[in-house]
Amino acid sequence: MLAELLASPARLGPGAGPEVLAEACSLLESAAAAGVAVGGWTVDEPLRLAKRSVRELLTCPRRALVDSSLSAGGDLTNLVLGDIVDAGAKLATLGPRVPPTVDDAVGFLAASGSTFVSDHLASLSSEAAAELLAEAAARLDSLVASWPAVPGAWWPRVEEPARLRLAGGAIVVSGKLDILLGGPPTPLPGLVVELKAGRWFDAVRYDGHLYALLVGLRDGVAPAAVLSVCAGDGATQLEPIRAEVLLHAAERVAEAITVAAPLAAGEPAPARPNPTCPYCPLRPTCPEAQAAA
Repeated sequence: MLAELLASPARLGPGAGPEVLAEACSLLESAAAAGVAVGGWTVDEPLRLAKRSVRELLTCPRRALVDSSLSAGGDLTNLVLGDIVDAGAKLATLGPRVPPTVDDAVGFLAASGSTFVSDHLASLSSEAAAELLAEAAARLDSLVASWPAVPGAWWPRVEEPARLRLAGGAIVVSGKLDILLGGPPTPLPGLVVELKAGRWFDAVRYDGHLYALLVGLRDGVAPAAVLSVCAGDGATQLEPIRAEVLLHAAERVAEAITVAAPLAAGEPAPARPNPTCPYCPLRPTCPEAQAAA
């Protein structure tokens, strides 16, 4: 699908206009002002939100307060697979002379200052590490085999940062896009590419929406679409970024701020039982999760 989009950018359509972005920004600033009044965040000690924290505040505020390394729990293998596949696809996007291997991807991560994958591999037995790398290679090879060469006119960027400061900097919403193609300063429509090593799940959509919102507010024009690529099951989804999508993304961030404010003020975090409870490190001591089970 990516090759077709690169060859026919008109299929992406235009990004949402400035009026929609202005409406989203106004909604966010209103929520930020109300949140700061309750939560007491300041420029020196801001509330920092990213895709994971927004997702978890909306899913279960109690889990949102858990250290992210603990929250990963038994999912470390999938996180490692995700990092390796992400890195390999980014190398392919930047135009290597030969298809990137798992070793290339691990080296790319190390050169970028990320030691999570190498540290985890070092903690495993040689057999377990080899098995994990073999699974990563299978997923990466499948992805790279269908990955097109990206023409320079698209200005391919990887690890693209986007940040939004609200309430004068007392709240910071940030993200780092896997891949961004086109958009300002090119004459081509913007395309956000989200990479996942595992299977498709609904949260992938919302992550892409948030990135489109952040890039739109940064650049003054929203990306035309988000392309999500899941190496685990081969699923791809192209979603046009309509005005309704941007406003819904802004509403989710506003709701996350509203949920976070009383927690910052010292109120206890409520639990909201949901399908991710079996993977939560708090489950053994969470009465709500036990009752739901």
